[in-house]
Amino acid sequence: MTIHIAIVGSTTFVETVSHAAPKFDDVRFSHFTYAHPREAADIATQLGSFDGVFFSGSFPYAYASPFLNETIAHHVVQDETVLLTTVLYATLTQKLALDEVTIDVNEPERLHTIFTSFTDLTQPAVMKIHPDVDFSDVFRFHASHQQRDTKLAVTSIERVHRQLLEEGFNSQLMIEPVSTVIRHLEKLIDQVRRHLADLSQFAVVLYASTSASLHEYLRTMRHQGHVEIQDDTILLLTTKGEIVHALEEATLSPRDDDSLIGIGYGTDYKTAFEHARIALSASTEQQLRIVDAAKRLSFPASGETVQYRVTDEIAFDMVKRIGISPLNVGKILGFSKRKHEFTAKDLTDYLGVSRRTTERLIKKLHDGGFVDVIGEEMSYTQGRPRAVYIFKLPS
Repeated sequence: MTIHIAIVGSTTFVETVSHAAPKFDDVRFSHFTYAHPREAADIATQLGSFDGVFFSGSFPYAYASPFLNETIAHHVVQDETVLLTTVLYATLTQKLALDEVTIDVNEPERLHTIFTSFTDLTQPAVMKIHPDVDFSDVFRFHASHQQRDTKLAVTSIERVHRQLLEEGFNSQLMIEPVSTVIRHLEKLIDQVRRHLADLSQFAVVLYASTSASLHEYLRTMRHQGHVEIQDDTILLLTTKGEIVHALEEATLSPRDDDSLIGIGYGTDYKTAFEHARIALSASTEQQLRIVDAAKRLSFPASGETVQYRVTDEIAFDMVKRIGISPLNVGKILGFSKRKHEFTAKDLTDYLGVSRRTTERLIKKLHDGGFVDVIGEEMSYTQGRPRAVYIFKLPS
């Protein structure tokens, strides 16, 4: 599968990437240039479908981010290598002391980290910049200093650099070593590859229904998969990417169908099927349940974030064996870390539920082999003695 990456930056940046980028057999690049970093926002709205977007810096990235939806994006970071390379080049080639230089940077802390290693050096005048900064303020910062006591402006903003030169000031654009640019580009490509590999996982969807209308709906939908009826369920076999898209488009089932749906992801069919079966059997009122390849169970209600995830093997086993909801499993495991032996009242107080609810939970835990009765607690008032339980959880 070919990866399609959009390169967004100034003409100079795009040319640098075009000439220096390694040849990837499975990567295709498209280039988009701007005259002003804020134009990156307009570019983002017109990009269309790309696997990833690579920006020249944090400013165009920040301007474009609100319009990228969920497209993977990365930008060149102004790290210590960039700063040190630029400062060394500027001071050595122009034979200047640091206090004869003005610098604008995204994170002055990185610059100070470099300078603290050289305690005897003078310090440049530094301006912190951010995506909302007025470029005219950055220009005035450099120009005003150079009219008085400095001899060189080092700027991170190409537009400011051009304006300084046009108006007769000495300016040096921040130098991004080609190796730094390529390293960040390769980081984006690796991230895209991992994402695409994740979306190519097996996905099994089990519907708690054998409805002819649901079966026909799934057969005619473009989920790029296989549909069949198995016992009392309808099974859809496809990929995780197809399911993610179907969830986004709300096409996983007809709008008027309220059948329970269990989705399982895995690196092979057997694993995905087992995860789908577990998801379908989970004790919850949510219509849709997902168990991913890492055995995390989630309940992504439409328009809502995932409310709870089971990430612990013990918790996963509880949901699978006795049907306690993940929310209650999490609370019970938290309680077990505080009290190894307990009564129904102890658990009731901790969970903040009714005594009857607690008794039902304890019965499920006992039937599943997660607690044992070890005795009774003597009462000093009238009433039945309280049973004392002990957790039997794997260590």
